[in-house]
Order: sequence, then structure tokens, then C-alpha cells
Amino acid sequence: MTEEPLRRRLYDAEAYTPWVRAEQGLDSTFLFWMPVSGFPMTHTEKTWLAAFLDKFHARLEADHGLRQELFLQFKGVDEFGDAFRKYTMQCLIRMGIGRAGQEPFSGMPSPEEIQKVVENRTAFDYKDWMANYLVWFVTKEPAMQRELFAGFGQMMTLFLPPDPGIKPPKFNITPSMRAALSPFKTWDVDGMIAGTIAMGDAFQAKSKTMFGQGLEETPEYPGLAFVLPLLNSAQFFLADDEKRAQWFSMFDVYVNESKADKGVLLAFAKPELEDVLLDTLEELRRDGPAFPRFAA
Repeated sequence: MTEEPLRRRLYDAEAYTPWVRAEQGLDSTFLFWMPVSGFPMTHTEKTWLAAFLDKFHARLEADHGLRQELFLQFKGVDEFGDAFRKYTMQCLIRMGIGRAGQEPFSGMPSPEEIQKVVENRTAFDYKDWMANYLVWFVTKEPAMQRELFAGFGQMMTLFLPPDPGIKPPKFNITPSMRAALSPFKTWDVDGMIAGTIAMGDAFQAKSKTMFGQGLEETPEYPGLAFVLPLLNSAQFFLADDEKRAQWFSMFDVYVNESKADKGVLLAFAKPELEDVLLDTLEELRRDGPAFPRFAA
């Protein structure tokens, strides 16, 4: 006798609003889509999404021990102008890439390709020859990072189990010592230590093993901190159960601003996380903010 999937509650489509659940073709995956008016999002859409992710993370951390990591597609940083350069001078970042499948690493155009562009006088965009680099915010400031960079179709958030190997050491420094020592007045010493330790997060090496196949001999590979799936809805439907299981062995929850889908994707594989989603949405309906399409 086949066991039914774990369900604590049965809800109709309205229970997931503003998320829309994919009902067909994804038996092993919960995939949701949140439509937005466009990228960049409106202020109200961005505010709602930030509040949702904040409350969703709080519940995922409390109930399942998950932490969040934020990534930004490097091809889109021109949209942020000086804000990106200014912010990244004050925090720790690492660079990796995102892949939809096993496509090769993008390289510089050949002399023949450059000559063809020149002769035909066609438009040239350097981004067409750039890999899908991802910036990982090692410094943990999700509220600030979302305020600056979310809502432009560039941000990805992963929720994954903690790495016990990156806990920063505890120093017995009293408040009076902190007040007397100038480094504590000038810099966020605790944050710097935590960020330096976080640079060794185990997900990086694991991700290169899982998703970096075919890139090992490229010159860029040794310098990549990580390789992660960069997905839109089409990839979820095209992948088989084995491929989707591989993704969710790396992380528990995947959230991605997807220009291809004209909205935000949310995906997970564990049925018990559906309750976390539904509880979070109930809390937002009760306490706000309201999603703009349903605001009074």
C-alpha cells in the first residue's frame, strides 16, 4: 500500500496567495510563482517580499534550523550604479557562477567573432560573453542587502542547513574593554571575524562537486568559490526527479527573482515546509503588510 505524502492541512489555491502553485508535472517538488508588475518591482511589491522572506526565514530557522544565504547576479550590477560598489567596499563577498544545466563556461569572443561584429557594425554587449557570475554576500546583512538590491530580477536566496564548522570563536571581551579599544569603535570587529570564518562555508566545495561538472579544466574553475543552479520555471519542469533531488540535497528552499518568469520563484521538496509557507502567509494577512494587488 502506497503511503500518501505528508499533509497536515489541505488548502485551496487562495491559501497560497499571492503565490501560485504549480499543480502538474512536479510530483516531488513544491514550486510556486509570485507574479510582479515588472522589474524593478514596485516599492509595495518589494516591501511585501522582504517582509515575507524575513518572516519565512524566522520560521524556517526556528522550526527546521535553516539559515539563509543571499546571492546577486553580477550581470545586473550596472543597474545599481555606485550603490553596489560602495556597499561591497564595506562587506565581504565571494564570486561563483550560476548554471541552468551543464552549459560550458562563457569565454571571451574569438578574433573571428570580434571581426564579424566590427564588419557588420552590430551591437556588442560584453555581458553576452560573460558567465552568469553570482556574488555571495558573506557578510550577513539581509535586510540591508534586500533594501539595496532586491526587486531588480537579480537576487537569489537559498535556505540551507547550518555549517557547524563556521561558528566564530567566542572572545571574553567585556563591554568596558570594547569601549576602551579603538578597533571596536572604528570597525565591526565581531562581524569581520564572523565573515572571515564564513568564507570557509562547506557549501562552496560541495556545490562545485555537484554542479561544476565539465568546468574542471577551464582556467576559471580554481578561482570559483561555488557553482549553483540558476533556475527559472522551465528548468524545474524539464529536469527529472533525480536532477531536482540533487538540487534539494544542496539546499532546502530555493527563491529566485526570475525575469524569464516575470516574477519570483519559490521551491522546496520537503512536504513539511508547506506548513511553514502557509503559516507565514497567514501571519502576513493578519499583521501586514498586504500584497499590493489585495491591499484595501
